[in-house]
Amino acid sequence: ATCLLSSACLLQLFVTIMPESVAGPEVLEKENNMTMRKAGKPIVVQLPSNKKFQIPADKEDTVRDVFKAVIKRLAIEDSSLLGLMYSPVKGVWEFVSPDHKLKVYAPDKWKSDTPSSPAVNLRLAVKYYPPGPHKFINPISRLQFFLNIRNLILDGTYQISKEAAFDLAALSLQADLGNFYDKNVAGNQYFEPHNYVPPEVMSAVSYQYVSKEIPMLHSKLDDMSQNEAVIRYLQIASQLPDYGIHFFEVKEPVNYETEHTCIGISLKAILLYEKSEDVSMMRGSPMRIPWNKIMNLSYKNKTFILDVSFVKKNKTQRRYNFVTESTKVSRIVMTLCADTHKFYLKLKNMLPTEEQLEPHSLSGTTRPPPAQSSPTTVLTLHQTENMRAEKATQRAR
Repeated sequence: ATCLLSSACLLQLFVTIMPESVAGPEVLEKENNMTMRKAGKPIVVQLPSNKKFQIPADKEDTVRDVFKAVIKRLAIEDSSLLGLMYSPVKGVWEFVSPDHKLKVYAPDKWKSDTPSSPAVNLRLAVKYYPPGPHKFINPISRLQFFLNIRNLILDGTYQISKEAAFDLAALSLQADLGNFYDKNVAGNQYFEPHNYVPPEVMSAVSYQYVSKEIPMLHSKLDDMSQNEAVIRYLQIASQLPDYGIHFFEVKEPVNYETEHTCIGISLKAILLYEKSEDVSMMRGSPMRIPWNKIMNLSYKNKTFILDVSFVKKNKTQRRYNFVTESTKVSRIVMTLCADTHKFYLKLKNMLPTEEQLEPHSLSGTTRPPPAQSSPTTVLTLHQTENMRAEKATQRAR
């Protein structure tokens, strides 16, 4: 089942006026008060901040009951882009149906009447990624997107260049800590690089280089509020080629002419990835299949089946067969595809086009720059600093 946005909420998501209130670490302090009452079965929800929210529940409660409790405690207004996830297979997470009872995902001891039982572990995460998340009006909702996307970058899910990773790390420090302080001048390390830079970037440069370069970038953001840092982070992150894509590893039969190793599910399409020829890249360039070209989705045992409409050599349809890790994973892929397609149909007439968003290219990505500049064009930190230097020179003249 898919929780869809109301028309009022949809309009709210894409209003471009920003609030002045700060949406930094003080919002996270709300999570410190999330304690569990003594009565009830334990439910543990991991938040995008990686803190854990523990609440009681009855054996007959539904996933929706827990979701509402978490959203209310976090004071999130537009929650329809979020969902609760459960891991049925190690390393694989699925978005669970709000109408399912919690006992569907609970261990046997949780369902019994014993006074102590293991917890049901869930995770709050972004399910649907619209363009321009920095335009969200509600600062708490925007913060949850920021934390969720930052996790995906730091755990290596998103491929990212060194330059973009450093820019985002500096913005993340500004959002977390505020203005740069000179306490590191005396040799004190005020942040842990591994908490701000993804592992593939850390492995390509030295620890000392990261410890020196990122504070320099952070120090250039002293006139930026924590709220503005969150907004700028989302502007840059939403331009990454992997933004908004849920990835699943797959295999194709050995006699196929192609060898797709990954399926990506985004708001507007399904993407098929072949293995990259560049050993430093997890995935190659994708083949993008928009929803209107997909004829049918199904699965049988470990095989996820995708029927695509196209015209080539008098053929009008092609069937792709992808072998997943298990039947459960095949079901998860198909369910997420179906839910995302339904959500896309709800939003497609209200979503801004890529031309309206006018994304600016980032270092290391293949996205081309816009033909014309715009006030909404996103600049990396290096470009912003160059502009500031030029203005200072002009004023000196």
